Amino acid sequence: MTRALIVALQLCLLSAGCEGAATDRPEGAEPPAVTSPSGGAFVLPATLESPLGKPLEPLPATAEQEESIRQADARLAAEPRNVDLIVEAALAREAVWRYRESTELYTIAIEIAPDDYRLHLNRAHRTLRLRLFDWALADLKRAKTLDPYGFNTAYLLGFTHYVRGEFSQAADEYGRCMALAEDQAALALAAAGAVPGDPRTCMQIATDNASRVAITAWRYRALRRAGRLDEAARLLDAVPPDLDLTGAASGYAASTIKPDLENIHYYETLLFYRGQRTEEQVLDRAKWAEQWSTVAYGVAVWRLIQGDRAGAVALMNEVVAEPYWARFGHVAAEADLVRLTVAGAR
Repeated sequence: MTRALIVALQLCLLSAGCEGAATDRPEGAEPPAVTSPSGGAFVLPATLESPLGKPLEPLPATAEQEESIRQADARLAAEPRNVDLIVEAALAREAVWRYRESTELYTIAIEIAPDDYRLHLNRAHRTLRLRLFDWALADLKRAKTLDPYGFNTAYLLGFTHYVRGEFSQAADEYGRCMALAEDQAALALAAAGAVPGDPRTCMQIATDNASRVAITAWRYRALRRAGRLDEAARLLDAVPPDLDLTGAASGYAASTIKPDLENIHYYETLLFYRGQRTEEQVLDRAKWAEQWSTVAYGVAVWRLIQGDRAGAVALMNEVVAEPYWARFGHVAAEADLVRLTVAGAR
């Protein structure tokens, strides 16, 4: 059913007889070309694997997850041009890392609604995990024009520059988003509910510490690797030693580990950078479970910028040996391992 549905949707777009929900395209207008950054058709490679040759295989689906996909497909089959239902069908697949299928679905949706920022953002999020960085960059640049205040767009665009080795550009994009949280005009727009695009905005950083620590962690790494040491030092100095990630008045207890808190792993890594945690404390596998790869990658970067290239590579190799290939720490470690095989790479 899965492949058959996607093929049917693709044929539906090519024909004039596809019925369903209305779209944003004017009646009679030709559909926009959906192309890859090279200008060719947006067609995924036949084999999806990491830069290190590791197959990017989906997770086994439970009966409940298969049923969720089946129900989403059934709703979409009844309304094949309904973009929201296409997104729903894509999201159902992403629970089991079926990113090839979800990427194909977003591509179909972009044909229908090319100015919907969600579709470019979501497709980029999936092509990032599929290690198609050029494709992700093209989508995120488009998403940024449609969603200039969006936190998720800025976060993913910064990360895309980072894994491409464009560290200064990554730092600038993260910094642009953080600056919006202090921009009075932008804050006024958010307060008035007048921001177009993603409801999760960069202005949210002003009050959402979970968002702040995530973007701070990546921006700090980007600044250090870009050689912008003074900016990196100021950014790290501004990280409080007892930041509240819970909403509780008492704040975050430095002696307490709560790995279920959103982005606590990023905060622990920042505390490590500040000298308030040891490597042993932050590399506790039992504490982090699937998030260990992201924490370990943060420690590996620290080793690298301190001149311990061999130690950084060793820890990155541990990260990529983990099964959680869709985690951003895993993605970044792979990109660095490839880059570090080139003499003089940072």
